[in-house]
Amino acid sequence: MDQAMLMGILGDARRFLAQSLLSVLLCTAAVFPFSKDLTRYMARMIQIKLYWFGLPEVLFATVQIALYSGLFLSAPVIICLLWRMLRKTIPGISVFRLRLAFFAVLLFYAGALFCFFVVLPSGIGFLLSYGNETVKAVISIRRFVVFCGAMVFAFGLAFELPLTLLLLAKARVVRLSVLRRTRRYAVLAIAIAAAAITPTPDLFNMGLLGVPLYILYEIGIILVRLEEKSRISA
Repeated sequence: MDQAMLMGILGDARRFLAQSLLSVLLCTAAVFPFSKDLTRYMARMIQIKLYWFGLPEVLFATVQIALYSGLFLSAPVIICLLWRMLRKTIPGISVFRLRLAFFAVLLFYAGALFCFFVVLPSGIGFLLSYGNETVKAVISIRRFVVFCGAMVFAFGLAFELPLTLLLLAKARVVRLSVLRRTRRYAVLAIAIAAAAITPTPDLFNMGLLGVPLYILYEIGIILVRLEEKSRISA
């Protein structure tokens, strides 16, 4: 890679970061007036009471949930900007950029919403079930917002697995034969990732992430096979 190409990539990266940051800030400003309502909705959905332990905590939690919401809403813009940057460095991606960007957005929102409506209520409910009349949970609103935000984005990014494998195949980093040969190690890695990401270590909540991830891994193998076939036929 010569210096001119390297400077071009760095320039594209700077533009991507600046435009992404602007998109997040605009969405955050638009969502901020509704942050308290969103927090109340989340607490009612999971059926918990939230508390604050310092004077600025509610303000910080409100700003944080606005930032998370702004990042969530600006995901399509960020993904499209990322695709525009990647098409210059990965051969063959420019032809499929619109379709791939659409499916990247779809997978991200599928993972995030699956976590929000299924995994979080189940996982937090499981953790709260260990309480009793003597030991009751007193949950900080700021920690609740950070925990939920981290979980939602972790699931959204994890669901990008098949497109990640396809991009790596287009960049000639992975091959179909390697993915097939290392399937058992992939299952182990998925199990470890599910144990690390999900809020509880029980098999049910681990399976809520592990099973979809394995299905997405198999879909990624199919996409890589199609990519290699199209490369050979071309």
